[in-house]
Amino acid sequence: MASTSIFPAWLRKALLVGALLYGFYLAGGVALLAMGRLDRLFFWPGWSVKGPHATRDKSGFEADGPIVFYQHNLLISKSIAPRGQTLTLLTDTFPASALPTLTCFASETGQSFEVPLRVAAAVPADTCALPAQLLAVSDIEGNFKGFTQLLRNTGVVDAQLAWHFGQGHLVLVGDFFDRGLNVTECLWLIYKLEQEAAQAGGAVHFIMGNHERMNLLGQHRYVRRKYRVNADTLGRPYAQWYDRSTVLGRWLRTKNVAEKIGSFLFVHGGISPELAATGISLRRLNDLARASLDTPATHPLSQQVTRPPGSPDWYRGLVQETPTEAQVAQVLATYAATCLVVGHTPVKKVQTLYHGRVIAIDMPHQQRTDAGQPLQTLWLENGQPHVVDSRGHQMPL
Repeated sequence: MASTSIFPAWLRKALLVGALLYGFYLAGGVALLAMGRLDRLFFWPGWSVKGPHATRDKSGFEADGPIVFYQHNLLISKSIAPRGQTLTLLTDTFPASALPTLTCFASETGQSFEVPLRVAAAVPADTCALPAQLLAVSDIEGNFKGFTQLLRNTGVVDAQLAWHFGQGHLVLVGDFFDRGLNVTECLWLIYKLEQEAAQAGGAVHFIMGNHERMNLLGQHRYVRRKYRVNADTLGRPYAQWYDRSTVLGRWLRTKNVAEKIGSFLFVHGGISPELAATGISLRRLNDLARASLDTPATHPLSQQVTRPPGSPDWYRGLVQETPTEAQVAQVLATYAATCLVVGHTPVKKVQTLYHGRVIAIDMPHQQRTDAGQPLQTLWLENGQPHVVDSRGHQMPL
């Protein structure tokens, strides 16, 4: 006897399709929760579950931008800016050839600054002479307040955030992305200071860290909720904020992962003995790292340069003192350097390792800023290393 059903065939089919779609919705939602791309998953009206990131990150809609990108024959700038007691979406459109001056507002300090756009940046040199004065800092991670306090009180910028360091050099040893809430503002300040420093005979060196590379490669697990919320308002997904159509994305793609200034070699994570043993030059190292931002690395040497845990932006062995003294000496000899300056691996204080052959500078900047404590980092005066803090005090290293 054929089975019968109280439901007509069309309804059974509709229920089956609905169940399948609901299953896909739940599976996709759970995946997005796990990745931190979703704060809450609703599985029934009024019923939901929070993701693991929802309770930790309370950041939300806030001033941001400008996000500046090319579209067809236009240059478009979008920002979320204060207007009285409210925040307003601002959109400006220019011819693609224009080089307008834009305004960046940092909500963390309430300060605005002007950013003149410039023609596309060139790839920076791998090596340069050591200046009389040099400030090196790493792992700011969107901490605009602490960053600008440090720059002002060490004489790198003035009260209006204009370059005040003359022929000095500012070396930024990676990881200005992620974790903090003023990443965009930090990047525009660096972009601005780079041009002002060059005009004064000084220089800004922006060394790529693993978090810069992660963001350019679409790995956003450390991005704060604020940016996902703001992306909705700006009408541009966060994944497109630093792609090749954007001013900042193009600028970042010119940067090096290692630079030698005098006899000091600056790298975010470090150079492993294994990588140095290949004999790869700084030029080749930087070229391979840049190329991998848009084309996956397939050659074994390219993979060694770009993949954790041994790539220059990820390597932690120097601070963990994994290599021997002889191996570190050989790394330095490969690049005719006397000292490696690294961030990436947190330390309680700026310190030397391997009898001065390595200087580690990744301090807990955000925690110190939140606690009202000064930031500390590396100052070189005529080649002699010192510790300097964001109150302008110098101490022996």
